[in-house]
Amino acid sequence: MWTVIKSVWNLAAEQVTNLGMTVRLAFYDTQARNAHKYLGTLWEILDPLFQVTTYAIIFGGGFRTKAPVEGMPYFVWMSVGFAAWYLVNQGFSDTIRSMQDQIFMVRNVKFPVSILPSIRVVQVFPAVASISLVAGIAMFTTGNFHPSLYWLQIIYYGFAAMVMLFFLGVFSATINILIPDYDMLVRQILRLTFFMSGILFQPAPGDFFNNLIYFSSKVNPFYYIVNGWRETFLYQKWFWNSPSVMGMFWLEIALFAIIGTHLYLKFKDQLIDFV
Repeated sequence: MWTVIKSVWNLAAEQVTNLGMTVRLAFYDTQARNAHKYLGTLWEILDPLFQVTTYAIIFGGGFRTKAPVEGMPYFVWMSVGFAAWYLVNQGFSDTIRSMQDQIFMVRNVKFPVSILPSIRVVQVFPAVASISLVAGIAMFTTGNFHPSLYWLQIIYYGFAAMVMLFFLGVFSATINILIPDYDMLVRQILRLTFFMSGILFQPAPGDFFNNLIYFSSKVNPFYYIVNGWRETFLYQKWFWNSPSVMGMFWLEIALFAIIGTHLYLKFKDQLIDFV
């Protein structure tokens, strides 16, 4: 057991030790990926903004969806949750192919293969910052901008999101090299998860279908982060007020950390051969 804990700890420590290199590689890779576009890296910000605006128009306008908070505009409620969703969803989906697409970089620059998923996560931050800025402006202009001590727990939820994305990323990036169909399978699941993670509406018990979504959200780590974002900025609730949900979240992350670390260390020296 101690060996497992030590391995997980060492893998996490690699991320801290190589944080500077991770940020630099993320910056260079983003520039290279957008070099042929007229607007360049600006698309990294514009694309998610178009997404959040589209959902707001369709569901807030066309379907007349209302925020579950009385008197709060739908766009405010939705955009705050969408910022968290974009972080965990885009961050996770980008990490799946991170090792497969970037592992040859290791030949040119000496760094641990384990930071490849982290590079993808760092690349998502500009988009998350832009969505958060728009959400903040919407909160301010509609009278829902109320800074308080509750806002400090964004440190906790941000940390939880990073830990989740890293260990899910190591697990998925390794599995995707071993099982090439994994990427497509997960992407189909993520499309369904979008509507079951409380982004566009608040899950609530009811008929069989509503109960299925409601109870699924309780064990969905993505929903934990999204709902935590809203509890921080809109509901003003402390994260320790839901100990069972919090315990379930960290238990799931611990399982992915143990399994993902084991698989990565077992196949680390053979990954480039599989690719």
